[in-house]
Amino acid sequence: MTTASTSFGVIVPITVTDAMIGAGTTIAEPASGETAWSNASVVYTVGQVVIRATTHKKYTCVVGHTSAASPLPENDPTRWQEGDPTNRWMPFDIYSTSTKARATGSFTYDLRPGFFTALSLYGLSGATLEVTVKDEPAGATIYSYETDLYAQAMGFYELLFSPLQALNKVVLRDIPISPDAQLLITVDAGSGTAEVGTINIGDYQVLIGEDADFGGTQYGASAEPKTFSYIETAEDGTVSIVRRGSATDLRAKVMMPAEKASAAVAIVQALLDVPVSIIATTADGYDYLNVFGLLSGSATAAGPTHAEFDLFAKGFI
Repeated sequence: MTTASTSFGVIVPITVTDAMIGAGTTIAEPASGETAWSNASVVYTVGQVVIRATTHKKYTCVVGHTSAASPLPENDPTRWQEGDPTNRWMPFDIYSTSTKARATGSFTYDLRPGFFTALSLYGLSGATLEVTVKDEPAGATIYSYETDLYAQAMGFYELLFSPLQALNKVVLRDIPISPDAQLLITVDAGSGTAEVGTINIGDYQVLIGEDADFGGTQYGASAEPKTFSYIETAEDGTVSIVRRGSATDLRAKVMMPAEKASAAVAIVQALLDVPVSIIATTADGYDYLNVFGLLSGSATAAGPTHAEFDLFAKGFI
């Protein structure tokens, strides 16, 4: 059986906490354009948006009022509607591209996640990306990665007349571990706007194990872009498109030795309701078979020596 790669893997994420955000993070809270809620008798009108650094959330005023020390916006749903994360915390929610951290020029995230072996970034926008891992804060560099955030032109015509294709996602594996590691992520957009939709830090796990004699993702794996936009029809029959976000689902079949199937089922079972980075293959040229979402599937005893796992990943916007 022909395979695209022997490595169908997932990055099982680490939950980022306040203690993991280092002082070198350049996106403040509140960030530029954000306003912190105040309890000092401020008159809030309908539609005003404030942030709470305690919850890292935005809140929209839905009933005009004068603020007081109590209740806090997160405890006052009659007057405040909870919304997206703050700009600083946008990359750590479950959405891969619809909620993005943004900064004019460039930004850096300084993270202290402890042990991790892999990193995936989605919704990137800018000119360059630089990732550095140190063995401890301000310590020795144990891993580094730099790239331009655009693809090379396919030919002379594309170079002269077509916009270069943006590189909006990156997966890094085999990162050396350290108990007090410092992870620095910098996106530079020059004079433009630097963005990142998801920062997923975690442990890279291979579905069939590193010691399998054979198996892997079969040719025929597919990435399935989808949109949540819809057509709205008026009474006179005219239509309009109501634009919403988009995502990408993934389908793949993985062959494995029969004795690996139980472990593979256990991995998928443990991740059924956990948003993860799903990398169907690490072979060159198959970057499109990489999505962020929920993984599910079914294992089949396909023969006396091997099993097949039909996998489906529901991508997030």
